[in-house]
Amino acid sequence: MVSREIVKIQQCITQLNLNLEGFEVLTEVGSGLYNYMPIIPLLAGAKKVMAWTRDSRHGTASDIVEICRNSATALPKFSNIDFYDGHINEEHLTRADLITNSGFLRPLNETKLKFAKDSTVVPLMFEVWEARKEDVDLDYCNRRGIKVAGTNESHEDLNVFPQVGHLAAKMVFEAGYEIYGNKIAIWSDDDFGQVIEKTFLSLGADEVTVTTDFEKLVGLIPSLDFLFISDYDEVRSYDDPSFFDLDLLRELNRHFGILHLFGEIDSIALKNKGFNIYPPQNGNGKYMSRTLSYLGINPFFSLMVGGFKVGENLLRGKIDDKLVQIL
Repeated sequence: MVSREIVKIQQCITQLNLNLEGFEVLTEVGSGLYNYMPIIPLLAGAKKVMAWTRDSRHGTASDIVEICRNSATALPKFSNIDFYDGHINEEHLTRADLITNSGFLRPLNETKLKFAKDSTVVPLMFEVWEARKEDVDLDYCNRRGIKVAGTNESHEDLNVFPQVGHLAAKMVFEAGYEIYGNKIAIWSDDDFGQVIEKTFLSLGADEVTVTTDFEKLVGLIPSLDFLFISDYDEVRSYDDPSFFDLDLLRELNRHFGILHLFGEIDSIALKNKGFNIYPPQNGNGKYMSRTLSYLGINPFFSLMVGGFKVGENLLRGKIDDKLVQIL
């Protein structure tokens, strides 16, 4: 029987009219929903799919490949997937028409891209303003003519970005807090904060303040139920008291919670000091502590298929398409 994940991928492909026939695609195969990354271009008709993986804290490469094989064995042209365990495969890079900006392929720098064709394209699989220079060497791509583009997550056929608010709400509930009737501060000055604010208000929050002004936060903290940290561009550590004095905040309110979607923060050390913090894992700057895959298959597959569609549009010269955010 075909799984719900395969059905959802097929629906997204149909919705976006994704057609990769004749193209060779280089992507990753990872754990969880990322295990389906090679299956998306396969179902979209790709001539060849090359999928890289490695051992990681999420699982062994052999287990990851085996899970993907079990999911895709019954699909047409499954033999068109070529799995690779390692850091660089020159043949794959040489053949690829489309290379995804995926974890096991990063960094996409000169060391790897020197083997790529000038006509190769790189879809980022997220908004262009979220691009990280450590992931893709944009200067090298520009010199080579390799097209790189982000994905318009608010496009009417995706509507993925608004679901960040749903993800934030899920995190709040899992942390043991309510939204209805609560006083909440969101540490952000970007679109993530605005979307999360809208969701919290729609769920009946008593008061929501979006700010990156620490003095303002100090004034709010005595009556605050929890602080939601979601400032994508902030690279300073929230453990640095010269930037963010958490001990001062705790002196003013020993019961407020801290949730982090983005940001460099030592959750383990703070929990040991008595802070109520979620997720319990340490946070990293510019990386989500919980991605849309944690929310469910709908937003994840919509975004991934949308990213592949951006790649297709780049290959076909449709850079004016509203889904494409060209760099």
